[in-house]
Amino acid sequence: MFRKIVNVKKEVAVLDLGTDTICAAVVRGERKEQNKENLGFGAGIRVLGVGYQLAKGLTFGAITNLEELEEAILGAIASAEKEAQKSIKSVFISLPAWAVSSHEAEANVDIGQLPVDDVHISSLTNSDFSRSIGDNEEVIHIMPVSYTIDENDCVQDPTGMIGDKLSAVFHIISVPSSFLKNIRSCLERNDIRVSGFVSSAYASILSTVLEEEATSGVTVVDMGGSSTTISCMQGGVLLYSGIIPLGGRHITNDISMVLKTSRANAERLKILYGVSGVSGEDEGILVSRLDEYGEEHVQNISRMTLDAIISARLEETLKEVEQHIYECGADRTVYQRLVMTGGGSRLSGLSEFIKSRKFFGEMSCRLGKPIGTTGSHDFVKSPSFASAAGTAVYCLSDLASRRLSSVNRSFGQRIVAWFKRGI
Repeated sequence: MFRKIVNVKKEVAVLDLGTDTICAAVVRGERKEQNKENLGFGAGIRVLGVGYQLAKGLTFGAITNLEELEEAILGAIASAEKEAQKSIKSVFISLPAWAVSSHEAEANVDIGQLPVDDVHISSLTNSDFSRSIGDNEEVIHIMPVSYTIDENDCVQDPTGMIGDKLSAVFHIISVPSSFLKNIRSCLERNDIRVSGFVSSAYASILSTVLEEEATSGVTVVDMGGSSTTISCMQGGVLLYSGIIPLGGRHITNDISMVLKTSRANAERLKILYGVSGVSGEDEGILVSRLDEYGEEHVQNISRMTLDAIISARLEETLKEVEQHIYECGADRTVYQRLVMTGGGSRLSGLSEFIKSRKFFGEMSCRLGKPIGTTGSHDFVKSPSFASAAGTAVYCLSDLASRRLSSVNRSFGQRIVAWFKRGI
């Protein structure tokens, strides 16, 4: 299954590094009755404790202050520990989309008219991909896109098939080694071990997408504070991941600048009123304004004025998202379903705005909330928690173990595998 949780009752700690918010959570896999909420996966996650801090020392594209970043991470972890009443000794980390790079690579192996087994597939996964990724990069995901046996291409699962040559196209996701070393350093000097890493784009898919969507084709748009990530999935495989440097924070900044109000007031206005998307009855809104002397005054603006400010930046963002989707090279079926998630997707009236402005053509659009996630806070059921929830799914399913066992096999283990194949 696409995101089947196998480690029921196991507890893990996850850390989501967002550019606006850093979130830590202690979660446990749990057995559920089969119903629409867990969509037949038979398991979900219960959040035992959650903590979050405003992100410091981390901006779009770089770590700017390691000490401030460490402080924010430890603050989030401490809050999660307090609520869960458990001590966190290791974490699995969701990495921001701007930190990762996507690559396409091919590999092949001779199978000598033997049935394809796990050893053959592992040999492909353990191929040397150094030429496909940048210098000083560390691979965190190797995802098969398609297999070919001799002249039979577009094979989804080659297991058991016979031929002379097995080939595969992989989607590889890598991260600069220096970035990972700095993150590990932050945690390890506080006696917290890093269990592994996952791309936040992939994590958001795992928590919000239905299995039928993942198979048939879906596009997930994760609107964060400083950036928006676009991911296209088909056949259960992540085919494309792109990012644009626009997010919810840019809308807040526009409101603050145009209306000459504080960012806190601008954020409140954005969340309270959202965007209408259609012309309607106007209304007056009282807004606190700072003059050139720093003194505060109350001004009365029209709802249409606020709507115009939000709409302008939202249109710019959605146009760039639309361009990424149509240029990703995926099959047309990924254009049928759109899932909006992330903190920026909570903007009131977003779905209606997309429909009224006819963005994304005939795509059906829905809000992506974490599936099968329960906890004491509404926050853990919101789009803002999608990446953290998906990281937990990644840990509690067999996805992380498969990734680690495949890539981290020693040379000696590979020698044993070769002998098992009779080579």
